[in-house]
Amino acid sequence: MIEQEIIEKLKLLGLKEYEAKVYAALVILGPSKASEIAKESEVPRPKVYEVLKELHKKGFVDISEGSPTYFKATDPEKVVASLRDMYLKSAEDVIIKLKSYQKEQRQEWFPIWYLQGEWNIKRNVEDLAERAEEEEFISALVDWKLGFKFKKAFEIAKRKGLNTKIVLPKPRRNKRYIETLSQLGDLVFISLEEAMDEKDEDYKLLTKALFTSDASYKVEGIFIRDGRESIMVYREGEILKGLIMRLPFIPTFQRMILLHLI
Repeated sequence: MIEQEIIEKLKLLGLKEYEAKVYAALVILGPSKASEIAKESEVPRPKVYEVLKELHKKGFVDISEGSPTYFKATDPEKVVASLRDMYLKSAEDVIIKLKSYQKEQRQEWFPIWYLQGEWNIKRNVEDLAERAEEEEFISALVDWKLGFKFKKAFEIAKRKGLNTKIVLPKPRRNKRYIETLSQLGDLVFISLEEAMDEKDEDYKLLTKALFTSDASYKVEGIFIRDGRESIMVYREGEILKGLIMRLPFIPTFQRMILLHLI
């Protein structure tokens, strides 16, 4: 039985589902007859010949004609390299084509953007670090693991020589976490429980508003550049989401709270 993950990965690289199944089956079986390939791949027998013919055209399957005819998969390393090259070429062509049709960008200002997709959120946090202009990049991570997910953003901040502070909840006894994160910025450990019980009622209210989660979402981290723009990362159910905030007074308040906690 071929693992579905292999099929999905081959499809992402450009093969159709039946092509992915037949090719994977051939890699597993070695030189085989069409009937054996159909059984292993679970592709209907009438379709197998058509799929094999298409894979042969692409150079992914070799044929030894006879009675019966045998088929052999081309080395997976070469096939995947070829698929990767075609994928990258297609991606580059699409980018060039889309940009050639792109209309002149309107200069409208949008204060709030909602993000989804972990790769997209990470990319935006990295861009946030790149846009820092006043030598400051402050973050608060309720979930320590975010430090590793957004490692590249901290590396960008470090490369730029930014004053990078990472506020973390205590206690945490995992030395590996501390050693790795300490290389990315100045670590500051706080007790969220104590912060929520702040004597100053104004800061207490703001801290609760920043870190308290309700039943539908859970704040996992906040990234702020220059007190002018922030990205809040939160989890809604099992989905990681992000919120870009460019209304100046909100990132300013967020920065003020974190500096007060520090």
